[in-house]
Amino acid sequence: MPTRERILEQVKHWEWTWNNDIMRMVDECYAENCEVTDMFRTRTFYGREELRQMEQHMLKEDSSRSMDVVNVVVDGNVAALEVHMHWGKNETVGVAFLTFDEDGFILTDHSYGGDEGGPADHDPRRRESS
Repeated sequence: MPTRERILEQVKHWEWTWNNDIMRMVDECYAENCEVTDMFRTRTFYGREELRQMEQHMLKEDSSRSMDVVNVVVDGNVAALEVHMHWGKNETVGVAFLTFDEDGFILTDHSYGGDEGGPADHDPRRRESS
């Protein structure tokens, strides 16, 4: 099992590659047999190739995205992350649970987050008053 320090290093590298070179992220951060699930949209990608195809599609849709990891909690081989994502002028928040294999690669990624509409679109008070 990777150490807490190794997991924190990998989380920093995951954030940097997500922001700067998404294909490096796929190859350098995820295990070959990874499982990546967008929990809100109930879609799952298996393995690096499916993840790579999804990320290429996302970049074609909007290459302006960036992300800041604002909090990390590590327990064993799992890191729970709070992230702020930016899509052009919009921002949204999310949570990801990353499980690392013994080599320090992400084996599972279960992400919870809103769409590119930003936090206001997810404020229940705003929906009630609309």
